[in-house]
Amino acid sequence: MYALERVIDELSKGEIVFYESPKSELGDLTTSAAFKLAKIEKTSPERIAEKIKREIEKSPWISSIQIVKGYVNVFLKRLLFTKTVLGEALREDYGARDLGKGKTIVIDYSSPNVARPMHVGHLRSTILGGALHRIYSLLGYRVVGINYLGDVGTQFGKLIYAYKKWVNLRALEKEPIKELFRLYVKFHAEAEKRPELEEAAKEEYRRLEEGEEEHVKLWEKFRTLSIEGFKKVYDLFGINFDEISGESFYIEEAKKLAEELLEKEIAKIGEKGEKKNAVIADLEKWGLNHPVLLKSDGTTLYLSRDLAALVDRCKKYRFHKAIYVVGREQALHFKQLFKIAELMGLPCGNLYHLSFGHLRLPEGKMSTRKGRVIFAEEVLERAVNLAREEIKKRWNEDRPEDALKIGVAAVAYAILKSEPEKDIVFKWEKILSFEGETGPYLQYSLTRAKKILEKAGVEPNELSENFTVNSYEWELVKAIARFPLAVLQAAEKMRPHLLAKYAFSLADIFNKFYEKCPVLRSPPEKQVLRLLLVKAFYNTMKKALYLLLIPEPEQM
Repeated sequence: MYALERVIDELSKGEIVFYESPKSELGDLTTSAAFKLAKIEKTSPERIAEKIKREIEKSPWISSIQIVKGYVNVFLKRLLFTKTVLGEALREDYGARDLGKGKTIVIDYSSPNVARPMHVGHLRSTILGGALHRIYSLLGYRVVGINYLGDVGTQFGKLIYAYKKWVNLRALEKEPIKELFRLYVKFHAEAEKRPELEEAAKEEYRRLEEGEEEHVKLWEKFRTLSIEGFKKVYDLFGINFDEISGESFYIEEAKKLAEELLEKEIAKIGEKGEKKNAVIADLEKWGLNHPVLLKSDGTTLYLSRDLAALVDRCKKYRFHKAIYVVGREQALHFKQLFKIAELMGLPCGNLYHLSFGHLRLPEGKMSTRKGRVIFAEEVLERAVNLAREEIKKRWNEDRPEDALKIGVAAVAYAILKSEPEKDIVFKWEKILSFEGETGPYLQYSLTRAKKILEKAGVEPNELSENFTVNSYEWELVKAIARFPLAVLQAAEKMRPHLLAKYAFSLADIFNKFYEKCPVLRSPPEKQVLRLLLVKAFYNTMKKALYLLLIPEPEQM
């Protein structure tokens, strides 16, 4: 347990819970427990507050206690707390824990569709999942990141038909994914004028499912080209998956599972309408309808393939927790999937759907079929170009490597700072801004600290016994102390935005400290403390940015 948690834990007992004060003049920690306890004990909050004060006033962490209108406000001993926090924050493993020892967490994220470029919607899943992967790893879990590709479905019949009719081989060689996407969009445009093309595409897909050599080779080509294209984006964020699989891996197992569910009476044969003779899951009593697992012609669906994949992951990883980082439009699908898994009694841990909102264009929702899409690569390319322009404008230099890192930071932070449930309207001027609450601002604070340490040219010594801590230094100490809690809360709530917001707050507090507290020009008795604070900030911010997929530039 780290310093801030340790102090809070020592002072908090039962209904009495201390938390950080919203304003420094109200103390460092506070509790409003007296109001609740006063109602129970039928007395005044002030009397209960006095009782709380007597119980905690001998704590070695406390400098003084004030009671204000029933609130108990605690002021910590600055020297003791500062020494403790600096000792922790200067370690390489700051924020690490062994909470996950012996436990496995599976995270299913990114999961783009084969033969289509990743768009900004996939970026949101990729970045959310990638951040969670790093956060849980820091907490000692064995984390398995899975990229579960959409590599089956009738769209491949459409693509094969379009490929045969309209492929531009030169464009395919130069930018394969964009050419495949052009073919996909062209098919839908042509099919609106000639509806018979839909039947022709179904025939192409039937031949693929039956394993005709030409069709299988084309499908394999589309899949290989797609994975290579996706990797360009993953490499920019330092993302490596532990497993790359796809729906195609589970077709046969999905068929077997449907039969098993029939035997267990979790599923039944449909009797009327479109579901006649299909295998359907009977989930009506839970308000989850009758989802189809196997069509009447024996073909599998998204739900049955996902179920087979889940069964496989249970056997393979024996996970403690599985998280699916998928958009909110799939909420019903995951409720159905998790209920069937529960009815089957699968021997694995808790299942979670981390649902997130849309990334929208200003003119409305994206449409893959109509080609109204922002590609992930284009987003990153534009971010990098804007970063490059900004570097030239500010420093009259061309530093492409730093521009790349700054562009990646701009995109990653723009996505991670928002609560997952909220929609993001994609506007270049907002997402790629270099001012305010942005990734580049965090990078700038990091490089600023690095420059101070490089200019100092010496390792700071240990603190003297009687050093002093002013208000700006104290706020930075407390901000650094919050890091382990911010990581823990982001993990427990599966909300990386909590860590992103923390990182911005930390950078803001450091920059105020920088403006008000000279480091290299400070008197000797102050310089050691301030250098240690800068180094502790640098270590903490660097780790926070790593968890948020934000790289460190050489200079800014």
